[in-house]
Amino acid sequence: MKKLICIIFILSSFLQSSSLKCEKKENRVVCTYFSDRSDSDNDVVLKFHWISPKSPLDDRTREINIPPYYGSAYDYRFIPGRIPGHWTVQVTRKDTNESVKTYFDINESDDEFFSN
Repeated sequence: MKKLICIIFILSSFLQSSSLKCEKKENRVVCTYFSDRSDSDNDVVLKFHWISPKSPLDDRTREINIPPYYGSAYDYRFIPGRIPGHWTVQVTRKDTNESVKTYFDINESDDEFFSN
């Protein structure tokens, strides 16, 4: 019985935590932040920080609002022109200062649709 309670507690803590998922769609990388739905009348302000593997000139920080009663927001970057390598995306909630990170790779071949 104690094992079952422990397993339920661990699973529920994963379900309640925020998450960040990035995926390649056509010519861009889309990162979506998921959180519990807000039940207040205030927006939740997020800071998306895209961290380049090699050059801070390719980094970007952008603030995005999650409207009241919503639970997700997304940001994207186009792949063409991005520096190849291991990218980091960090999203921070301004109200709680909670942050989550994820990683993805851009390869030289991701730029191939620009060759004519």
